[in-house]
Amino acid sequence: YADIIKSGSIQAFSDGVNITIRWSTENEANVVAFEILRSTSYSGGFVPVATVDPKGPSFYEFVDKSAFRRTTTVYYYRIKVKLTNGESYFPALNEPPVSVNHSVSGVRRTWGSIKAMFR
Repeated sequence: YADIIKSGSIQAFSDGVNITIRWSTENEANVVAFEILRSTSYSGGFVPVATVDPKGPSFYEFVDKSAFRRTTTVYYYRIKVKLTNGESYFPALNEPPVSVNHSVSGVRRTWGSIKAMFR
């Protein structure tokens, strides 16, 4: 399975509002979905934040808009690959989770909280 997500291609960036996760794939045979998991701990507590459908070997980008709720946090991300046979796995288990330092201004955080109340 190691050739589905290119080794070392998973990256995460913060623009102060949202966090963008990017990765590249080489072979998507039997892939049903990519599940993005996030944690505030390096060693565990990962929870799903999104599922991305495969579109054929290419470059992927997911914007995590739910990260605005805190001022300064380090987030850790992993991508789980789900397969047609019901199995799933983490292609980068031998690699550490991708980390990003996310700082949100107080104004943005307050506005984000107000917007969230009306969703």
